[in-house]
Amino acid sequence: MQGALNLGEMGALALHAMLEAAKRQRENERGRLSVPALADALSASRHTLHKVVQRLVLAGLLESSRGPSGGVRLAGDAEAVTLLRIIEAVDGALGASGCLFAKRACPPGAACRFCGITRDLEQTVRDYFAATTLADLVDRPH
Repeated sequence: MQGALNLGEMGALALHAMLEAAKRQRENERGRLSVPALADALSASRHTLHKVVQRLVLAGLLESSRGPSGGVRLAGDAEAVTLLRIIEAVDGALGASGCLFAKRACPPGAACRFCGITRDLEQTVRDYFAATTLADLVDRPH
């Protein structure tokens, strides 16, 4: 499980892949995105992106088809898909990742005032991800 402030590679790829699918939907492009072409566009491993796409399909966020004109496309409306739903589809539930510091300075089991900072920050990020949809990102200027 990744924390909200340190998404892993799969979460990042999921967000980017879903954004590309949402942009295609917004532009009324009927064609599907091929996973190899998407991997190349994202400079990602095809194998890793294939795993990400499988999880997004299982979560009902993408539709997939095989064949020469196969690929993936958004399964529903971009307005209904939150960033939190995408991340949790590939990484599992977001939670507090623990210590604010790379190397814990306080003794194990000790009450640390800095742990509350991490929890508060991650809750704020989680709330933002839950309130932000793909449509919000497609509409956002660069």
